[in-house]
Amino acid sequence: MTEPDRLGKLRHDLSNPLSALLAEIQLLLLNESQFDPETLTSLREIEALAIRMRAVLRDI
Repeated sequence: MTEPDRLGKLRHDLSNPLSALLAEIQLLLLNESQFDPETLTSLREIEALAIRMRAVLRDI
């Protein structure tokens, strides 16, 4: 397998679960009033990190 093929496979294999994670976090954030401030901060941080990771994967 060539280097570009390996990178494409890696991008694909990481993007699918990352998309699911991001979708779940964003669904939780739709009801942010049910969370305490600490949990809400953590959820927002997870969302920001997932978005950053998605951008990194797009650049591979």
